Amino acid sequence: MSEQELDTKAIAALQALIGLPVGAIYGREVHAEPLRGSASMPAGAFWISGDAPDFVTMETEWKTSKGDQDYHLLQIKRANKPLELPYNERSGAIGPCSLIEMSMPGTTLDSIDVIRMTAELDDVVTYDHALTFRFDDGEVITISTEHDSILGALIVRKGEAVSNDPEFEKLETRLTLK
Repeated sequence: MSEQELDTKAIAALQALIGLPVGAIYGREVHAEPLRGSASMPAGAFWISGDAPDFVTMETEWKTSKGDQDYHLLQIKRANKPLELPYNERSGAIGPCSLIEMSMPGTTLDSIDVIRMTAELDDVVTYDHALTFRFDDGEVITISTEHDSILGALIVRKGEAVSNDPEFEKLETRLTLK
């Protein structure tokens, strides 16, 4: 059995977003997936407003279990650059890039649920699979990774975290950040 959780630095980086107007996640190569009701990107960054460059970055790390399940761990950090996105330190401009709007102007992030997945095929894998962002206007957005897939992307969709195959994947809220 393999079990993985976000580390304390990742939790602290996410905690820094609570109470802020998290309007969008910036990324490169954003792919709209209308049939799935989602969009995906290989990595993304949240811009924390302020005088100094301050970002919370997200990407994934590919793992394979002993039973041959492919899964992707969330890698979340606080950084002074938005990953591989072009960034002008003098002006504070990001781009060219794409963005996925997370909330309406004037709304703030109330909480983030860390969603744990337990998947059982030839072995059992348990890991922090998704983040559900809850805004003060009631809007809910989930960012997740793919399970049993080689697609190393962040999947962004409106609403609660969902399992692609409830027969062998179980989701539960492990932690709520407020």
